[in-house]
Amino acid sequence: MSQTIIKKASPESKVGGKLTEMALDYMKFSLAGSRESATIDKTFQQLWRARNNRFSHEYAYEAVREGKTLGMIMCYPTTLMNRLAMPTFSQLFNLHKWNLIGYNLRNWKECYTMLTLKEGENDEYHIGTIATLPESRGLGLGTELILHAEKQAVLQGFAKSSLTVKQENAGAIKLYERLGYQKVGEIIKPAVSMYRMSKLLV
Repeated sequence: MSQTIIKKASPESKVGGKLTEMALDYMKFSLAGSRESATIDKTFQQLWRARNNRFSHEYAYEAVREGKTLGMIMCYPTTLMNRLAMPTFSQLFNLHKWNLIGYNLRNWKECYTMLTLKEGENDEYHIGTIATLPESRGLGLGTELILHAEKQAVLQGFAKSSLTVKQENAGAIKLYERLGYQKVGEIIKPAVSMYRMSKLLV
């Protein structure tokens, strides 16, 4: 059986942006200011290739088997993730101008949910997004990616990692609990209900 290699993500990755979209679920619409597939794809490919935004390859790692990227995880200190909010908005506005504002005014519940989401505490290393391609499910890539993120956390001096998960995503919750994550809070917003989960690493 081929071995998984977890490597620093490349800006040239063909699926980096698509994996980010998959992980973001409904939030991708507010971020792209559109529900059109072509606009969403272009948005996240550009964010992936760029730097200094929350969805940049800079903060991602790819799971590769036989030369093909099958999964991705984006992780960073919560403080860094929060600092990236304004640069991310600036890049999105440069891409979509007033279409971005118009979409979010019309879909205020999605926008409000995204803007008021407190995902992690300042002493945590946060797993912001994680996704695997459908054809790779069941290979254990999610586990390998999370364990890799935890190693990065420890290397950077963090004793705790965190993530959020939709309350109805029973499969993901079961995986995270198996890896040692515990529910530490609920996020109840107009567009989504989530659990905050964290794990002591040391």
